[in-house]
Amino acid sequence: MIAQAHKDTVSRFSRITGCIRTSGGAEPRKAQGYIDKQHVSYESSKMPIDYKNEEPVAAIDWDEFHPTSPYDVYVPRGPPRKKWSIVLGLLLYLVGQFSVSLFLPPILIAMGIIISSEELGTTTGSITAGTFWLLNIANIVSIALIIAVVLGFYKERLSSLGFTTNKLPKALLYGVVGFVVAFILAGIVGYPIQQQLGVDPTQEALSVSAAVPGLLPIVFLSGVIIAPIAEEIVFRGYLYKAFRDRFKPSYAIVLSAALFSVIHLELLAAVPLFVIGVVLAYVYEKTGNLMAPITLHVLNNAVAFLFVR
Repeated sequence: MIAQAHKDTVSRFSRITGCIRTSGGAEPRKAQGYIDKQHVSYESSKMPIDYKNEEPVAAIDWDEFHPTSPYDVYVPRGPPRKKWSIVLGLLLYLVGQFSVSLFLPPILIAMGIIISSEELGTTTGSITAGTFWLLNIANIVSIALIIAVVLGFYKERLSSLGFTTNKLPKALLYGVVGFVVAFILAGIVGYPIQQQLGVDPTQEALSVSAAVPGLLPIVFLSGVIIAPIAEEIVFRGYLYKAFRDRFKPSYAIVLSAALFSVIHLELLAAVPLFVIGVVLAYVYEKTGNLMAPITLHVLNNAVAFLFVR
């Protein structure tokens, strides 16, 4: 009876994962796998249950499986997005960032809300409260564009961006521990710059903003709340997955961190931002929950905000 139960279990696992076992204890080989076409997330210990919609997919790549125990069964990731999904994600982010500063000021002037674009600092380069409101709106637009493409174009669920309650306590723990690690490593690589120039490269931009009287509340809202959430949705939720669809996790972590560093356009902070980006991508890879990098990012920016007050 025990032997028969074991045989039935192995048979069921082989049918679901696409692993064919031959007689005589031969090694498993790749075969056609099956996955519910509605199941697009990458979750532990959850198998598709709607077998009426099964469709054959490409042979399973066993590198996609990372069981933590013999009893964990990991579902393969959903089908990779198009090869240009990385470029598309980057373009959507840039469109959201720059379109707001280009088109919103003339609309606000025409509506009589503001007198000139100088109130927003878009033409003079000065930092005002309007500058941060534009930044907040730009981040919200970027989020909306990414979510619209994921839901409408790719026909995926929000869980593909890391929005899930799965392993939430673990994700929060990884976020806190990751913050400590990132804070130490960024401090180490940024220390030579701080010694040479007398400025902390990770806090330079925030210091300039906080020096303007009356801007602390809007700086906190923008830098500690909205920006971390927006950047994690774009860079970890969307772009990291796009890299992960094409490369091994280690390569995807490095590439997404490099892009995260470059997009900030802060030369002095490039290396510390890269280090922080690596840790952000790592905690996301380990948890699959976007709350991990969001927690890390919020804590990092909150500490920076406290230091420049």
